[in-house]
Amino acid sequence: MLYHPDKHRDPELKRQAEQLFNFVHEAYEVLSDPQARAIYDIYGKRGLDVDGWEVVERKRTPAEIREEYERLQKEREERRLQQRTNPKGTISVGIDATDLFDRYEEEYEDVVGGGVPHLEINKMHISQSIEAPLTTKDTAVLSGSLSTHNGNGGGTINLLPSAVFYATVGPLVFYLAIQRLVIRPYMRAQKEQDLEKQRESTASNIAKKKQEAEAAVLLMQESVRRIIEAEESRMGLIILNAWYGKFVTDNSRKHERAKVIDVTVPLQCLVKDSKLILTEATKSGLPGFYDPCVGEEKSLKVLYQFRGVMHQVVSGDAEPLRIPKQSHRIDADT
Repeated sequence: MLYHPDKHRDPELKRQAEQLFNFVHEAYEVLSDPQARAIYDIYGKRGLDVDGWEVVERKRTPAEIREEYERLQKEREERRLQQRTNPKGTISVGIDATDLFDRYEEEYEDVVGGGVPHLEINKMHISQSIEAPLTTKDTAVLSGSLSTHNGNGGGTINLLPSAVFYATVGPLVFYLAIQRLVIRPYMRAQKEQDLEKQRESTASNIAKKKQEAEAAVLLMQESVRRIIEAEESRMGLIILNAWYGKFVTDNSRKHERAKVIDVTVPLQCLVKDSKLILTEATKSGLPGFYDPCVGEEKSLKVLYQFRGVMHQVVSGDAEPLRIPKQSHRIDADT
């Protein structure tokens, strides 16, 4: 109701309401689907982004969903590895089976073991290759191959196990060496680049979330005005000031700058019948909130008035909160 575009006449507020209403609609679609909700409850939004859920049976228990998620994740990691190294291999074997089809059975009747046809491997070719990415544009192709041939079908058959060993283990050792000398350094460098991109993305995401929160606060103004009027008429719950984020209370850390945002309006908008109840979850997801210090410890500080008396409370980010409470009351001498 708060974000419905039809509830706002101002063109700018209507535009912002449409954007936020799309988020509400997306959340409703997830939470109204039992399977999607079960996935979200276990893994959050990232779980919904995993490919393959669309073919999963609709009736699954949380344990089965967890197992399926881990399987899909493993398959995705394997695909990524395949895409990075693109391993290829071929094995061809030439077998002389003349004795199997061109025989004179009467010549073998009195010979011990003569009934078993004689087969010979007279040639073999084995090749293997892998790709080692050097940069985002350059790739080194590493390959090895071995061919053996014995047109007469004898004399070299005992060498074939050794040939197979060197053709399979050799490229493997070569690959492990390249893995250590080329691929791992590349992966470390790539990880550093990904971390840097993540930092940039986080900064961009904070700015986006801040913009969304500010838009939500604008849309709340009219509702908050009505809520305050109703609460004042009954001497109910009035949020005077509320801050969310990282507070600096230790004197030894006064050089650090507090990272907090004003959430007075969003909290007042959540007041119903002189009560405010927050569940056990991070508060950065509340309407009108955003995370001002990603990865750092946060808390919520609220100064409120109830029945004409001042109250104050500080709550941890993931702690449940219920106000008003007698224990929050500020003594007159304080």
